Amino acid sequence: MKNKNNIYYFSSLLLFVFIISTWNPFQPGINSTDLYKNEDTILVAAHRGSHSSYPENSIAAIQESIRNEIDIVEIDIRQTKDGKLVLLHDHHLDRTTNMKGLLSDHTLADIKKGYLLFKEKPTKEKIPALEEVLSLARNKIILNLDFKIDELETLKIAADLITEFEMENSVIITINDIKLIEALYDYNPTIRIMPVAYTTKKIKQVFKYDFIDVVQVYHRAYPKSIINTFEEKKISIWVNSIKKYDKIQEKGQPGFDRLLQIKKVDIIQTNHPEDLLLFLREKGLHP
Repeated sequence: MKNKNNIYYFSSLLLFVFIISTWNPFQPGINSTDLYKNEDTILVAAHRGSHSSYPENSIAAIQESIRNEIDIVEIDIRQTKDGKLVLLHDHHLDRTTNMKGLLSDHTLADIKKGYLLFKEKPTKEKIPALEEVLSLARNKIILNLDFKIDELETLKIAADLITEFEMENSVIITINDIKLIEALYDYNPTIRIMPVAYTTKKIKQVFKYDFIDVVQVYHRAYPKSIINTFEEKKISIWVNSIKKYDKIQEKGQPGFDRLLQIKKVDIIQTNHPEDLLLFLREKGLHP
């Protein structure tokens, strides 16, 4: 009886070791070493521009991204009291400028009197209007407009400006409320829309739109069937490194490398775009 128990114990142990050795905690059903092919390219998105040396969401930060050959600049869009679209992350002016109060209580002319802060000190940079940034970026870099207010009328204003500057192919509008996807598409079908879909349920809802070519998803593993559908529909996968994996990288650990092991991605947004670009080039995942 004792021998039988020993055989059962060692058999169970061997089975456990085999499961652990073959289990991939990042992507069920896909070996992380087989995620990328030689011809694959991952694009780099600079979160609020290259703002390690310049104010976030500033003309200077965008120019730095252009100089450093970053693929995409993500910028935050809000609306002034007089309906103008400008670059600002917070709903108030206090953190990023030398002014006080809500942006929505100020006109464009008002905020142009103030200056953006860098490391809590005023700079020569001012809050840019969206028109200024479109003019700067045209034929130089892709823009991702992250709207802080989900309102169709505001999105329409942006769509009109994008069309005016003939930048339909080089501007991506982030949509957090997927109910607005169809309405914006009906208004202007040439606008590139990127839904934010962090759950499997939302991802499946997005799949029904044939005109979507990029989706922002959470940095977790998804079922193989979901990943396969992304590939079948030729939809690019956008993930953010800006919280967890940027912080790992900042500690001198392989944060970017860990992110790549979760699932195959096409675009990574980071606060360290130049570092990510260098990393991807060393991996052969960016020209």
